[in-house]
Amino acid sequence: MDKDASVMDRPIIYAGAVPFDTDLLRLGRYAKEGLGRFAEMLVGSQTIMASGLICQMSDSDLSVTIGRGAIMAPDALDATHIGGISAGLDADFSITQVLFYSDAPQTLTIPLTGVDITVYAVCRVQDDTLDVLPFYNAGKPDQTMAGPDNRGKALPIRRTGRISFAAGVSAPSAAGAIIVPLYVMSIPAGIGTLSSIVPRQSGVFLPALPELATMSFAQQISQPQALCVASQILTIPEWARQVELRVIGGGGGGASSNALTPEVGSFSGGGGGAGGDCWGIYSVDPARNASLSVTVGQGGAAGQRGGPSFVTYDGTPFLTSDGGGSAYFAAAQMALGGDGGGTGGGTLWNQTGGGGSDGQNGTVVFAGNGANGPWGGGGKAGYLLGANATRYGAGGGGAYSTRVAGQAAAGGRGYQGLVIYRFLH
Repeated sequence: MDKDASVMDRPIIYAGAVPFDTDLLRLGRYAKEGLGRFAEMLVGSQTIMASGLICQMSDSDLSVTIGRGAIMAPDALDATHIGGISAGLDADFSITQVLFYSDAPQTLTIPLTGVDITVYAVCRVQDDTLDVLPFYNAGKPDQTMAGPDNRGKALPIRRTGRISFAAGVSAPSAAGAIIVPLYVMSIPAGIGTLSSIVPRQSGVFLPALPELATMSFAQQISQPQALCVASQILTIPEWARQVELRVIGGGGGGASSNALTPEVGSFSGGGGGAGGDCWGIYSVDPARNASLSVTVGQGGAAGQRGGPSFVTYDGTPFLTSDGGGSAYFAAAQMALGGDGGGTGGGTLWNQTGGGGSDGQNGTVVFAGNGANGPWGGGGKAGYLLGANATRYGAGGGGAYSTRVAGQAAAGGRGYQGLVIYRFLH
């Protein structure tokens, strides 16, 4: 293609100007590349896709007939010079989607039995349709020449992408051609016809674009949500373009008690706070990086904050939910509930977790229950032992009273965090 030319360029030809052969050749090249780039937008730059090419098995001998059809595959725009030797356009090795076709049924013989045979499409660009063209005679302008040298030499007048077929146990060798496996068939030894054989299509027979659009939509609305209850690396499917994530931090632990009565000290501990809760949808590119790193925060033990939950892609955090805070005694007779975990990065919501209940203020005693997570489960305040939380992100309950003065009665443990995910097209 000309220097600095693009796929949307068009030659400008003026009335009265002498047209060159390259003007028309550029028209064809621009059209080919424009269609190829458009096809890349629809199906991708590396996709090989077949349409038609129905395989019909013979009921009288060992032959198959491949019907009309087409194959689209990445190939050079023009692997060789096109046009006259002294003019024309140079080769252009830019890769784009190229269409190859077979406009009539073709029959080929199966060479062996007792083996698996593959039918291959052999796609190649060729110059054909020979014709003797009239050429301008500079010496006698009122006469034309039969061919460039007036000797009746025929020249090819069409460059086209054609498909032929081959069958065998291995791919054929064909320099410059694109070899595409179409069908595989298991041929029993000694059979005389193929009437009982069912060919198996290869993966190049993709659904048509309307079907792909329908499948994509159905996949987006039907892909089930999955849970990550432990830190791990998720593999992104090659079809995915987005991921939906909901991330919940671990619940905080309840405060412990070390007094027999409220009059003498730290009698009733507060409840742990709930982990944060955020939700969003994010873009991914599995061709560049197919790994999604998930960290799930653990629930905090008595007097400890819950761990954060977060998801990282390509070294960048998508969203984070902090763990709920632990309950604690700010003073000997002042038990405060844990604060809720904060969030960041959610595109649909960012919700701070609920705070745990206070346990004691002087000689006034409250029930130091743990904060509920998104599905409840906050641990209750408990005599001699705070209850553990029972649902994702919930806080543990505070303990009140002890068996012996100065002996600790442990607060309840917060429940671990959670990551919910779903890949979308």
